[in-house]
Amino acid sequence: MIRIAFPGFEGTPEALREALRRGRLSPKEVPVLAVVEQALAQVPGDLRAKSELLPLLAELLVLKLSPERALLPKEEGEEAPLVQVLVDLSEMVAFLEARLERRARLLPVAPPPLPRPALRLSPKSLAEAAKGFRRAVLRLPREAFGVREAWERLKGAIRGRVAFQSLPLATWGEKAVGFAALLEAFRLGRVRLFQEAPFAPLYVEPVGLLEGDLERTA
Repeated sequence: MIRIAFPGFEGTPEALREALRRGRLSPKEVPVLAVVEQALAQVPGDLRAKSELLPLLAELLVLKLSPERALLPKEEGEEAPLVQVLVDLSEMVAFLEARLERRARLLPVAPPPLPRPALRLSPKSLAEAAKGFRRAVLRLPREAFGVREAWERLKGAIRGRVAFQSLPLATWGEKAVGFAALLEAFRLGRVRLFQEAPFAPLYVEPVGLLEGDLERTA
């Protein structure tokens, strides 16, 4: 907050404005040079956002060089240039000081770590690493329950309209393969599928005799 003092007055720029408006102080009593120098001296030197004050400081310096115009409003009812600049300067300094105080309470956060470079292995190292992968793949059992095996199991259980949940499929894997077999049978016209609403029970119904493998039919 900027404060100004000269013979006959002491207070803020807002108080100076009120004193001039109410006639308690004559413009001739205001020492322009002393007032400008006091205002400039009270601008904090460590204010990091001081650049925002440059237009106001420049205007104060102009008034310092032209004291005859500093307290003469252009039109009736307007503010004297010096008084208006002092009020703006005081408000700007208070605003910037409050903003810096709020920022001072913020804790700095470390930047996120940079991504690590991709791992680069020589061809020899890659070949060594692939050996264990090959051995693991070769030890995997071959698939014993495919679409054909699922159809062989299902076609004997589909007698009339039956619910999918009642078909002889135990695990989730068997149900997935069995559902794929039913979709293929539906595509080939071997079965009909019914569902009254989304997420409702699914029903299967044979079309004729379900003999033979899944193959394209006329």
